[in-house]
Amino acid sequence: MIPRLAIKRYQGEHQPHAHAFAQLVLPIQGGMELEVEGRPGARLHTGLAALVAPGCDHAQLSAPDSRFLVIDCASDWLPAQTLDRARHQPGLAIPPATRQLIAFAELTPADALAQHAPELIRLLLASLTAAPAASAFDRLLAQVEAQPAGDWNNAAMARLAGLGLTRLHLLFHERFAQTPQAWLTDLRLRQAQRWLGDSRLPIAEIALRVGFSDQAALTRAMTRRQGITPAAWRRARRAP
Repeated sequence: MIPRLAIKRYQGEHQPHAHAFAQLVLPIQGGMELEVEGRPGARLHTGLAALVAPGCDHAQLSAPDSRFLVIDCASDWLPAQTLDRARHQPGLAIPPATRQLIAFAELTPADALAQHAPELIRLLLASLTAAPAASAFDRLLAQVEAQPAGDWNNAAMARLAGLGLTRLHLLFHERFAQTPQAWLTDLRLRQAQRWLGDSRLPIAEIALRVGFSDQAALTRAMTRRQGITPAAWRRARRAP
């Protein structure tokens, strides 16, 4: 397919849908709550974009007056590793070089933007998917994602990353628009949902594996943040 680039507004809530191409959503103003394959995917803001892989069901709820730079392209425009990661974690941090390209696109007249779309898309994708050296914060995120059941209080996270508590909170806000503990809860819920959907393990065991103290704690967190219990979510995923 010929890649497409456009500035769009998404009004309100959009029900689950999928498409055969990859879609990159880069906030220009405002933000969006994104759900992918029935799981909380990302809370988009001007520091966090989203890549929706082909075939992935997704739904979104946009904040009022939000605007987005949206790229639709074939899978071969993106590294396979980036696409694989997007199926589980669609959020992509927006580095300064990408932010400058977004600003350029916003200020470019529509006819000129269409004319130079392929070149601009290549530059945007390259700036987003470049692999910089991992920071201490990135290494912290990777370790928590690998061991979600660990005792990850804020002090432990800050100590592992070599950061102060204020700096830790700032980095989480810049990357995810969340506190460290809110991000940790969402991570644990995502991993719990994978076990609920892909295994027959008892819910109580899944709760312990992902870091909740017991089944009741998992149920409370999932009900509070997503409005559904683990048992109901599992039944819904397995319904024909």
